[in-house]
Amino acid sequence: MMAGGTIRLLIGVSSMLYLICGSLGFNPVDKHLITCGSKTNAKVGDRVFVSDESDSSILSTPQKISGNSSSISSSLDSVLYQSARIFSGTSIYTFPIRKQGRHWVRLYFSPFVHEGYNLSTAKFSVSAQTFTLLKEFKIESGYRMREYSLNITSDSLVLTFTPATNSFAFINALEVISLPDELIPEDAIAIGSKENHQNLRKRALETVERVNMGSETVSPQNDTLWRLWVSDDPYLTHNGFPTFVSKKEAVKYTTWPTEDIAPPSVYGTATKLDSTRDLSLNANLTWHFEVDPGFEYLVRFHFCDIVSESAQPLIFRVFINSLFVSNSLDLRNLTKNILGTPYFMDAIMRVSDSKKLTVSVGPNNPDATNTVVFLNGLEIMKISNSRSSLDSSLNKSSKMKVGVIVGLAVGLFIAIVLAAVFFLLCRRRRLTHAIHSGTDDVMVNGMESKDTDSTAMFSVSKIGYRFPFVAIQEATDNFSENLIVGLVVLGSLQRSFKGQHKSGS
Repeated sequence: MMAGGTIRLLIGVSSMLYLICGSLGFNPVDKHLITCGSKTNAKVGDRVFVSDESDSSILSTPQKISGNSSSISSSLDSVLYQSARIFSGTSIYTFPIRKQGRHWVRLYFSPFVHEGYNLSTAKFSVSAQTFTLLKEFKIESGYRMREYSLNITSDSLVLTFTPATNSFAFINALEVISLPDELIPEDAIAIGSKENHQNLRKRALETVERVNMGSETVSPQNDTLWRLWVSDDPYLTHNGFPTFVSKKEAVKYTTWPTEDIAPPSVYGTATKLDSTRDLSLNANLTWHFEVDPGFEYLVRFHFCDIVSESAQPLIFRVFINSLFVSNSLDLRNLTKNILGTPYFMDAIMRVSDSKKLTVSVGPNNPDATNTVVFLNGLEIMKISNSRSSLDSSLNKSSKMKVGVIVGLAVGLFIAIVLAAVFFLLCRRRRLTHAIHSGTDDVMVNGMESKDTDSTAMFSVSKIGYRFPFVAIQEATDNFSENLIVGLVVLGSLQRSFKGQHKSGS
């Protein structure tokens, strides 16, 4: 009895500890929240961003330039955009890392005008360790937050800002936060590739989209890792008969996954295929996203059955760009028949030429009635390429170089072909010319000497010269008797004259 009571007590205590830890959220070992260019700290919700001037060891820059904006926004994090650190030359932030592994690097940008600096004209690059995050980046207006995930294997993280020629760089705020070990997988299945799995350990990731289904936005304050989940409505194709469901109280976390994967506000909402419509059209739920071509993407699907009343069979088809991620995703079996249990699935897809990435979920059996199909959340993360870059401009420049090389090669080939054709035509004309010269001794075959009148003499074949009659008359003074040099018998008696052409011949 005592043993059984002790076991039940331990289970009860463990459950309470799990709930307490879950409610408190993730407590990162490394947590660097920096407001840049500000002389004071900035509070955003329950988080405090520390001024980069409070610790001179983290920033190395040739000239410390601070900028402040007078504009005021009503958004929660607007205080982060009220100041900026401006860099006239290459500058480096160095952060100590106590726990190696995946870290988030978040960069905040919003341009304004400060004295002689118009931040909307700044052009610069940003790198972290060996990864290129941004290349010749420029933001002309608005607010921009870029989120990256890097696997840090050293005791420091180095962020380098490099202005373009005749320009400068700036940053409003930044975060470096260690992540839960289980958040980013070491590998994932690869779709449409010869390799079944893709290793992510040495790759950097950039968050492209983080979407909450159910047409609801989830603010960072409602996420243990301070993530923003935007509504899926702008991406959703409405000809798939979607309906929106919200039932956050139905979410039941077990040991895995935890709220760090996605909060109840995500798993507790869903976009659902309307089963009351005519499903004979074989409709799917489909979302369209714009991405940079030439990269691989880690796509994470979030599922949680908050729509079913009973544990009926629940099998989906899941697609990325019309390719199967799963032909029969048995969600009921994967969640051990427990309604409201979260589940997520990762897949890697390469987008080569198109700028579109399409995600769809549909019924396993389109002919079945009362089919339940839904999706709760979706994340799309760009994977660094073989050059350790996440910036699309490098891909564009490479394609441009390839285009130039191909264009030059094609132009050279056309020039060679034209030259060859010209050579053959010239050779053919010379051959034709030679043939006529051998058969017609009156054709011009060599040098030509021409006077201004019609008394030209020509070198003909290999025999000698042929003179026009007028030239002979002129040379012999119209066959003068004084120029007779002899008589020749050629069938009849012929006279032979001497003469001189006016050219001296």
